[in-house]
Amino acid sequence: MRLASFAALAAFGNAYGYGADGHRIAGLIAQQRLCTAAAREVRTLGQGQDLDTLGLWADWIRGEPEWQHTAPWHYMNIPDGARLEDYRHPPEGDILWAIKRYAATLADRQESHAERRDALRFLAHFVVDLHQPLHVGRESDRGGNMIDVDPATGEPVNLHRFWDTEAIELTGLPPEEYARGLSEAINANADEWEHDTLMDWALESRELRPDVYDFDRRSNRLTREYLTNAERITRLRLAQAGVRLGAEINRALCASSGPSD
Repeated sequence: MRLASFAALAAFGNAYGYGADGHRIAGLIAQQRLCTAAAREVRTLGQGQDLDTLGLWADWIRGEPEWQHTAPWHYMNIPDGARLEDYRHPPEGDILWAIKRYAATLADRQESHAERRDALRFLAHFVVDLHQPLHVGRESDRGGNMIDVDPATGEPVNLHRFWDTEAIELTGLPPEEYARGLSEAINANADEWEHDTLMDWALESRELRPDVYDFDRRSNRLTREYLTNAERITRLRLAQAGVRLGAEINRALCASSGPSD
């Protein structure tokens, strides 16, 4: 993780991405950063919905038989010591493959309205998912789904769910207020974040793994220090996700830009 970015905010198989509030927060940030043409086309393709709602669809449909093949697209598995440069996509696809595919589909005006609509909805979801640290996870524990933790703020949950949902709820803020609270860090760092690559995003999530697993494995109880760190990390990752989602959509839909690599 870039220390400058962190400092700005400090002043799988079954894995789901950030919970609904996380997708709403990142979507609210991204929507405000769209160029006029992109905002207009998002509204048209999304049938009047903005990114804070469109980003929820990929989780809503994944349990339906015709969409079950999309489940592996929400994450990637990579061992602790492996180099991302050596990573190879599995045959069923993964989150990196899905983001590239749907960014290209969204930008291609030869594709049908329905294909581009689904591409927008998938892109709005997967960009945010990649910023949840456990979506660049260990296959051995299915991205934290097989580890139960006690956050001492409610009922025990698995580690993945904690980072999806409970880490966001620590602030007690509704999505709109949460997103507004990230404005200062976004204004200070957006230019850098927008130019980071897809592999940079994945590497950032993987580099957070020591923080994510930094709890006593005998009790699996999360300390106050752990919760404070999780809240800070989550704020950073949602800020980055919102900025980068807006940039991806602008690259696809603004007249002066082409699709991302």
